[in-house]
Amino acid sequence: MARTRLTLPEIAAAPAAVPRGPARGLIGLEAYESLRTAILNCSFTPGMALSELAVSEELGVSRAPVRDAFRRLIGDGLLEAIPQRGTFVTRLSRARIADAIFVREAIECRAAELAAQAPLAERQKLNEVLARQIDASDQQNFLGHLLADEDLHYQILVLAGHPHAWNPLMLARTGMNRIRHIAIPELGGNRIAIDQHRDVVQAIIDGDSAAASAQMLRHIRSPLQFVDAIFQRYPEYFVAS
Repeated sequence: MARTRLTLPEIAAAPAAVPRGPARGLIGLEAYESLRTAILNCSFTPGMALSELAVSEELGVSRAPVRDAFRRLIGDGLLEAIPQRGTFVTRLSRARIADAIFVREAIECRAAELAAQAPLAERQKLNEVLARQIDASDQQNFLGHLLADEDLHYQILVLAGHPHAWNPLMLARTGMNRIRHIAIPELGGNRIAIDQHRDVVQAIIDGDSAAASAQMLRHIRSPLQFVDAIFQRYPEYFVAS
């Protein structure tokens, strides 16, 4: 019998059906982005095993770009290679979540404070991004919701005059993305985020630097309320300590 081409979910030995992986023929950066997206949106759940050979066969590419993608994802902290066992999607870690919040507080609370001092016309443009996020959430377009979420935080950095701080910030946000993806459909995290974004945006538009920083701090720390709930439902997603 001819061997059936595997889909990405089958490669990961997922216990439940998830959307089929991307089209064949991806190379280099596209392979990396495809796998990264599958991990961040929890199509590949924490702790899943991934096969380099099976992934390369599914994507219709040689093993070289997949090997490079695995290396990058290990560097991102999204995959881990365990000798004699294989490569696995990294489990969630409370310590890493705390580190991510620490970095975000340092960058984003200061950014919100500075953004409140930008020209009013520029500050008011944040409402356009917030409206896009609300619309996506209303349509249950959770990917669109999260993309608008990232754009809003990036635009605040732009208003603060530090757009290049986005790269180090993204590493910290990566550590939180999986929490957000789980929390949205199961715990209503999208509605909570929108309410908090309204408060952040309003403080920035009002030109109240202290309130903007305080509201951003509240927003950044809010995912902590989801961690315990997610752990109760999916303890296997977390590292033991």
